[in-house]
Amino acid sequence: MDFFRRLKFDERVLYSDKCFSGDYNQFLYLKRSVDDGSNRPKIYINLFTKVADTLMLQGYLYFYLDFELKKSYFIGLVVKPEYRNLNIGSFLIATWINLCIDNGYDFLGINQKQRKPFLIYLLKTYGFEISDLSLYSTSDDLITILHNLRNNKKIIMFRSYMNELAFRGTNVYKADNYIIVHNPSGLVKLDDIILPFQNRRKINLDYELRNYDLGLAKAKMIISKHTK
Repeated sequence: MDFFRRLKFDERVLYSDKCFSGDYNQFLYLKRSVDDGSNRPKIYINLFTKVADTLMLQGYLYFYLDFELKKSYFIGLVVKPEYRNLNIGSFLIATWINLCIDNGYDFLGINQKQRKPFLIYLLKTYGFEISDLSLYSTSDDLITILHNLRNNKKIIMFRSYMNELAFRGTNVYKADNYIIVHNPSGLVKLDDIILPFQNRRKINLDYELRNYDLGLAKAKMIISKHTK
């Protein structure tokens, strides 16, 4: 039986107590947060550590499920600032992918409202991709993801200056400490993503898991690195 169907509304269920990131022992909990009578519940994967016998939330990932169509849509991911740079984001993504595939969900997509460039890049490393690859060479909505070998800063470069201005006004830019550059000299290019910011342009941003072998293999590898 589908594991997700057994989750009761608003009940936090311990999924694993054998996780760790860095020096932190961790506990994975799942919670079903929407029960409107539909077959599209929202599920949270919450990651806690224990401090003085008190559970402290480190981060969470949330997604929609369609029980009947066996589809799952990634909505968002949050890692608290004090727990960043521990690979927690990747661990949560790996857990989501592994749980969905193990329970028979044969479609995994990204909600089109997702607006975090580095998060889309991270999902691409698991095999998520758009259907129209020509957009990478033609679209003004291209963002290049860059890396400085000396630190872990989130560095991006926009093809469109108007999209750059729009991004600078978002909460994502303000909260996640992005660095925007106009010249990639001295930086390592990680990848390109497509992320439209102008409402007047309607682009079908259909990132979905297209390489299941890669996605599942990487998910299991990351999970093994965070499991005792």
